[in-house]
Amino acid sequence: MNLLKAMPPRPRRMLMPTIPGSILLVLLSGGAAAQEPLEVSQYVERVLEASLEARVVRAEAALGRAEAVGVGLWPNPSLQWQREKATSGRSDGQSQDVVLASIPLVLSGRLSLEAEAAQRGAEAAEARLARARAELRYEATRTFAEVLATQRRRAILEESLAELRRLTDAIAVRERAGEAAGYDRLRIEVEAASVQDALRGAHVDERQARANALRLLGPEAKVLPELQGTLAPEQALPDGGALLAELESKRADVRALSLEARGAESARRAADRGWVPEPTVNAGAQLLDVGLPGAGGGYVVGVSLPLPIFKRRQGERARAEAHRELAEARKASLLHTARSRLTVALDTVVARRERLARHGQDVLARTEELRRIAATAYRGGSAELLVLVDAERAAREAQLKSVELALDAVESETDLLLLAGAYDGAMPGSPSR
Repeated sequence: MNLLKAMPPRPRRMLMPTIPGSILLVLLSGGAAAQEPLEVSQYVERVLEASLEARVVRAEAALGRAEAVGVGLWPNPSLQWQREKATSGRSDGQSQDVVLASIPLVLSGRLSLEAEAAQRGAEAAEARLARARAELRYEATRTFAEVLATQRRRAILEESLAELRRLTDAIAVRERAGEAAGYDRLRIEVEAASVQDALRGAHVDERQARANALRLLGPEAKVLPELQGTLAPEQALPDGGALLAELESKRADVRALSLEARGAESARRAADRGWVPEPTVNAGAQLLDVGLPGAGGGYVVGVSLPLPIFKRRQGERARAEAHRELAEARKASLLHTARSRLTVALDTVVARRERLARHGQDVLARTEELRRIAATAYRGGSAELLVLVDAERAAREAQLKSVELALDAVESETDLLLLAGAYDGAMPGSPSR
């Protein structure tokens, strides 16, 4: 909002661009123009699809699934051939060929339990993937909000600086006419210099935020598209009782620990079958003097029966039991922490939303009214330019505070959604908020 009538802009010295600088400017502008602005849901989905972090979590899930491949299958049979020949005195001796097939028989039923344990492990890997995607969605949402906040801070400071420069021009004209003292001009210049310094910091913050947002888009993204949206919280406030009741079912990391505990229990039951012998059946043919007159043949049948007297898979059972207890302890700790923090997080969201709303009504709206009154008083001759400077400063500070409060409200909302597991069940293509 301009407090003075429009004035002609100050003449600025034009710089002749260098040829390399012109080429770089054309390339950058062309790369930015080729991309459509992104809203928060579009940006988040791009991060989930193209970021290196997403690639890592997908690879980890694939590794978890791969560990279940082949588990629970029967051992492979074996085929053996051997030749024996004996010579005694002057006789040529006799030769014997034995072809033998061996088939292990797993009669204990442990293979189905091992397959069940491996399947639970694969499902736990999928649940961990869902949680990792939720955390990445959370980070992308907060990064998007931070970019919007830095852009808005920079725009507020630019608008305020432009207004102060107009006031500086006006006070310079009055000073030349003998209607203003040097103090007034110096005071406005100090205010403008302060805003200029803050603007430099705002540019640095915006570049850092945009660089972080570009990093999340992966190595293929060279230019960050324009990000558009508002910092106003959009989620309807959830019910605290419902969040607590659904916490265990919605949190993918809790589900992963439950699956790990169930898988460890299946592995323990499989190890308990270690006392059941697993025989090996051998069957084959015996050939005597193959290729010679009077060649004969026969068969070979046998059974090998191990006796699990000393080693009965005690180590596997102890490890499975310890793994189950660890998973259950982690799950209990995770749920206790989440339930303890959930109520506080919900209260924080409510408090920050209320603070943002009150600031808009009690401070932001009043500073806009203050600017209007100051401008009217100045035009009527009953106020000095310094009154306009004071009104401008109050409005600027109120706007910057409003951005800070809005960002706090959005961040507390994302904290709540991550804690409650609202991001865990979001599938690709669904809104992030």
